[in-house]
Parts: sequence; C-alpha cells; structure tokens
Amino acid sequence: MPGFLSGGIFLSYRREDAAPYARLLQFQLSERFPDARVFLDLDSIEAGLDFAEVIREAVESCVVLVALIGRQWATLVDGDGHRRLDAPDDYVRFEVQTALERGVRVVPVLVDGAKPLRPQQLASGLHELARLNALELSYGRYQYDVDRLLDLIQRALDAVAPARATRILIDAERAARSITDVTKVNALAEVAEALAATDPDGAARLMADAERAARSITDEGTKVGELARVAELLAATDPDGAARLMADAERAAQSITDKLSKAFALAGVVRALAATDPNRAERIAQSITNKDVKGSALADVVRALAATDPNRAERIARSITFEFWKVSALSTVVGGLAATDPNRAERIARSITDKHPQIKVYALANVAKALAATDPNGAARLMADAERAARSITDGPLKVYALNSVVEALAATDPDRAARLLADAERAARSITDTRSKAQLLVFVAGAAVAATDPDRAERIALSITDEFCKASALATVAIALAATDPDRAERIARSITDTGQKVWALVEIAKV
Repeated sequence: MPGFLSGGIFLSYRREDAAPYARLLQFQLSERFPDARVFLDLDSIEAGLDFAEVIREAVESCVVLVALIGRQWATLVDGDGHRRLDAPDDYVRFEVQTALERGVRVVPVLVDGAKPLRPQQLASGLHELARLNALELSYGRYQYDVDRLLDLIQRALDAVAPARATRILIDAERAARSITDVTKVNALAEVAEALAATDPDGAARLMADAERAARSITDEGTKVGELARVAELLAATDPDGAARLMADAERAAQSITDKLSKAFALAGVVRALAATDPNRAERIAQSITNKDVKGSALADVVRALAATDPNRAERIARSITFEFWKVSALSTVVGGLAATDPNRAERIARSITDKHPQIKVYALANVAKALAATDPNGAARLMADAERAARSITDGPLKVYALNSVVEALAATDPDRAARLLADAERAARSITDTRSKAQLLVFVAGAAVAATDPDRAERIALSITDEFCKASALATVAIALAATDPDRAERIARSITDTGQKVWALVEIAKV
C-alpha cells in the first residue's frame, strides 16, 4: 500500500477549528520524530498546481494521518452557506478520504470536547472515519493526551520500517534473479546476506541459488571468484558451508594451468578469505608468482589486519615488492593507526614516496581527520600539507583522487573549505578528455560530494555521467548515503538505476538501514 512507503506524518485540520493545536503538535512531532517529515498547511498550495495531486502525493508518502477534529469540523460552512464537508474539493475532506482509500492509518483526535463523529454527519467516502477509535486532546490535560498520541505514532512508525525493508528486499531479489550475467551470483548473495537476520530460510534458499549460479559458470577463473564471494557472505551465518565453498574455490584456483589466470583466481580467494582467516589468506597470497597480483592480494590481507594487528599489517605491507601495492597497503596501515598512534601513522604516511602522491595525500588526510578532535593544531598542519600536495599534482586523474581525499577528511570540520576543494576536483575531472576516465573520476567526485553532505550536488554529478555503468555506480553511492536521512529520496534514486547489479546493491543497503 502506498501509505507504507515512508515515515511521514500528515496533520489534517481546519484553521477555524484547531489551528493552535495543529501548530503546537507540529512542533512536538518534529522534536519527537526528527527524521520524519510532518505535512501541514497544504491548503496554501501554490497557484497553478493541482491541489488534488499535491495532497495525494503528500498523504501517500505518510505512515499516519492525524485528523484534528474540533467542535466545528463537520459543521463549518462556506460563504454561500453550504457545508464545507459536502464539497468534493474541500481540502480536509479530500485529505482524510485519500488516506482512507490508500490504506494510510488515520487517527481521529477530538479537540477540546468535540464529540465522536456519527456516520450520518459524514460525507460519502468518510463513513469509515466514524468507526475509528478516537483519541482526545484537551487543554486541561494536554501533555497527558499528547504523550498518548505521540506514543501511538511511534508504534505506527516502528511497525512500518520492517515492512518497508521487506518490500525493498523483495524487489531487490526480483531484480537479482533477472540478471543474466555473472553478476547475478553476487546480487543474489547480497540479498541473502541482508535477509539472514529476519528470514533465515529465505536467506539460505537465496544463498543456495547463488552457489548454483556460481558453479554453473564455465570460465574457471570467474567461477573461483564468485564461489569465494558467496563463501565470504555466507561466513557469518553458515561457517561450515562457507569453509566448504572456500576450499572448493581454492582447489579450483590451484587447478588452473594458465599462470596469470591462476594468480588472479587465487587473489580472489585471498580477498574473500582475508577478514575471517588472515593467516590462510596470507599463505595463499605468498604463493602467487605474479608480482603485481601478489602485491594486490597481500594488500587485501593488510586491509583486513590494519585495525586489529597494525604491527603485522605494516610488516606485510613493507614486504610487498610491487611499489604501488606497497604504498597502498601502507596507507591502509596509516588508517588503522591514525586514531591510536597518530605519530607513528604520520611517520608512515610521510615515508610514502612521491612516485604515488595521491596515496600520500590520502594517508596524510586520514591522520589529520583522526586528530581533529584531540589535536586541532596538528590536524590543521597535516591537512594543509595534504592540500598543498594535492594541488601540486600535475597528473589530472591523480589530482582528482588526491583532492577527493582532502574533501572527505575536511567535510566534518571545515565544510566551506571542503566545498571549494570539491569544486576544484569536479573541474579537474571534467577537464579529462578520455570519456571513460572522466566517467570513472566523476564517480569518485560524486562520492566525495556525498561525504561533504551535499547530496544535491552528488546526484547532479552522477546524472551528468555519460557512461551508464559509472552513472549507476555513482547513483548507488548517493542513494546509500541518503538512506538514513532521506529514505524516500534514497529509494527513488535506487529505483532509477538502470544497471541491475548496482540497483540491487543500492536497494539492499537501503533496506539494511
């Protein structure tokens, strides 16, 4: 039912009848439910707009409509002496009738001694209102009455959140099953993971479907990666099943004869295994013969260990012989140490060579972000160094990455400066001539805009991307970021995504929130 799509609250009242109560109640609702939108005074609809459509959209976006009914609610007349409630275009009649027809919960509230309504007092389409149990709201015991009303609304809001999540996950499952390429495996597994807490049987069924889809893949390297991904997502709910799948994935990887394909397949196993079994993941990574792929796999192990065992993480990072992956891994160690040992984190960050300036900027900005609360002067010094380093980069794509890192680190403490840097990053990205590279960079800029709490700009940037997959990725990032603060907009953006895999990811993450 449309009325269950969001957490809005609609206040319906007549100005001549209950205006003071409506205004005070609006304030209390906004305080009690800061994340819910409270609709009031839609009778001031702008000229040129269809009042019926505006009211219908507002009512349908709500969980509950509170109908404030004073002593004159049913008897007030217009200038010609006709009862307002009998007019089809009466705002109050249309608001309540729309809610009743659309399945939105209606709570009649009798204000200051108003009597319960009788069916014969009501216009056609409103008779159900007389059958609804009404609350009272009186001047003499206002706080007691309003607390009862707010508690009832709280229960109504609490009841619809799981229902909305379930509906979104049903749609995500339907979308996942419609995928015809290898991304179907990951999509099914992500939906299953989200369902695990509330519907373990459904999650198990989906995970089994994901495993079957993975085993049906003919390319051995791709099959290994997808089996390992399913095992990774299965680990929390079925560790034995995850271990079995991971063993199958490793055996399949070891059986591949082409050396490069084997290296990539083993790296996929390492990536999936690192969080749950870093020792085994490191052993497999060390067995990879290709230096580049081995460095990537070891960097994944470092990422898993950075927060819990930074000493071991740094040792592994420094053992990597491929320079790019070494400095990437060291920047991850910096992130793990920044909050607990900022001096050591800064030393590691400054040790990163200038051959990879964007990674050095990222590491310095991370330390500055961690220091902001405890050492603002040290944070400012490091952030200034990071910004200078980012601005000095001449390579366009690397400059964009670096500026984005500074934007994300500055967003919470200096939003104006973050906004200026974000504009510089967007200009740098749009100056790139290669269409694919520009699209990929704009995905990162949109992500930085989200971090800078500028969702309007983030969505605009995402929609401007011409590459469809990159556009979908950026929109998914924006939708997920908005899920906690504006779930309606988040869901709207997610449902607009054309790439089905990205749509599933966004819907699943929104449902989790």
